[in-house]
Amino acid sequence: MRFKKTLPVMMLSVALAACGNSNTPSANQESNTAATHETLNFNSKAGQITIPANLSRIAVLDTSALNTIHALGAGDKVVALPKGTPLPKVLQNFSEGKYLDVGTVKEPNLEKIAASQPELILMSGRMENLVGQIKQIAPTYFVDVDYNDQFNSFKQQTLNIAEMVGKKSEAEQQLQSLEKDIATLKDKTKGKTALVILVNNSKIAAYGPGSRFGNIHDLYGFTPADPSIKVGLHGMAVSHEFIAQKNPDYLFVIDRGAAITENQEGAKRVLNNKIINESKAAKNGNIVYLDSSNWYLMNNGLDGMKAMLKEVADAVK
Repeated sequence: MRFKKTLPVMMLSVALAACGNSNTPSANQESNTAATHETLNFNSKAGQITIPANLSRIAVLDTSALNTIHALGAGDKVVALPKGTPLPKVLQNFSEGKYLDVGTVKEPNLEKIAASQPELILMSGRMENLVGQIKQIAPTYFVDVDYNDQFNSFKQQTLNIAEMVGKKSEAEQQLQSLEKDIATLKDKTKGKTALVILVNNSKIAAYGPGSRFGNIHDLYGFTPADPSIKVGLHGMAVSHEFIAQKNPDYLFVIDRGAAITENQEGAKRVLNNKIINESKAAKNGNIVYLDSSNWYLMNNGLDGMKAMLKEVADAVK
């Protein structure tokens, strides 16, 4: 049985008994501060939680969070994830049978999550409408990134997850290395313009600073080809003519279809026309087809962030 709106009281009671975890947060908790040597406290959009300092059972419902746990070498703590949502190649080991499949990131199966007996659940915005039901199962942390300050927000979420799995020092080292590489890239991008687009079937959307793909500008230092692009989750609809008119030095392309299906050529077909081929980016070999699994599925994961940076750094001449 898959839960949609409500979780039957009797079944939830059985599931919670199996989990053996309190789902009622303490009123005196402090965010991201150890309460004792045995427990840790965190605060998120899902509320305040107390979890064991040495937890070993996590249901991970967010791909970026799973990517971060994998990057920190703590995959052994994962017991369940939504395999119905395609896993990027770097996370394919989590498709093994020992990890319980709990549906998709948009429609998680609450009964199966409870059956995995998690000590902690990591969730994110795609299932925000279910947060009230999910946090009845076990302590729940909402992984939320502020795109107005994406990198600092990403760092804090990374450190929080790292603390949860006992890998905070490892995370701090990786973040320091990442920041050094970002500084090196910014020296190379000075004075260069860029446009970031997402291709979804035949539709094209542009993303500017402060957006989900705003790292190109906010973090890597490219000048926006059009600073007036409206910030929105789904970007601003644009045409081939818009791209030609803005004529950026670099055109960065994310292909939604390539991220979630086997079709890896959709964006190239959409952009292969006379208008685009006459652009400065095309003539200089600076149309960059990014690894969409990183940018679309893991853009706030630790390894995802490192991979995105390397892609762009390798493309800049």
